[in-house]
Amino acid sequence: MEEAKHDESKAHSQLERLTCFTDGVMSIAITLLVIEIKVPEITVLKDISDNFLLQNLSHTAFKFIGFLISFGIIGHYWSVHHRIFGYVKRYTSTLFWVNLIFLLSVVILPFSSGLLGEYSTHMEMNVPYTIYVINMVFTGLANCLLWIYVSDPKRDLLTRKISKSRIKLGLYRSVIIPLVFIVSLVISFFLPITARFIPVLIPFALHWGMKGLEKSANLQEAPIDDAS
Repeated sequence: MEEAKHDESKAHSQLERLTCFTDGVMSIAITLLVIEIKVPEITVLKDISDNFLLQNLSHTAFKFIGFLISFGIIGHYWSVHHRIFGYVKRYTSTLFWVNLIFLLSVVILPFSSGLLGEYSTHMEMNVPYTIYVINMVFTGLANCLLWIYVSDPKRDLLTRKISKSRIKLGLYRSVIIPLVFIVSLVISFFLPITARFIPVLIPFALHWGMKGLEKSANLQEAPIDDAS
């Protein structure tokens, strides 16, 4: 399909509309996450006490952990999206649709996170966590697709040429989250409680697991800032 022939002076504003729309969608998605955590209701007056309230709050512990993980994941991808588009000089119709696919994966997260939270105390159930992990894998792969499309030098979408190490670094960072969740899903069939805490390792994998490749990219592009 032929690209729309916008006036050259409108190119920046069109790209800005794309990023602002993405920011809005992600901010709504990240806000909707907390709606699934309900305030405990005590309907019987004689049961009102600090101990009873704490008991009810303890039932939301896994919901809150799921909220924190989902919040961190969306925040991470929002940060990555900003870094990617900070170097994009123009957009194409394909980039528009690839970005929409990425946003689709993000807006589903409040549902999958809420589903997991609703049945968080039923560790014998596999479907809620499986759906949640599928959503996380979808989001990671959509982010990976976005990076592959944008970083391809043949499309000339970036303000500067980036090194192969930088491209690899972006790809590895995109797939590390889906891989961790897939591992946690497999473990959940044997050790469900342990599996729920495995995603907590993601920040360590992203920060320390990529040190070598990040150093290589920095050396090749010094003194240019990180773009991945």
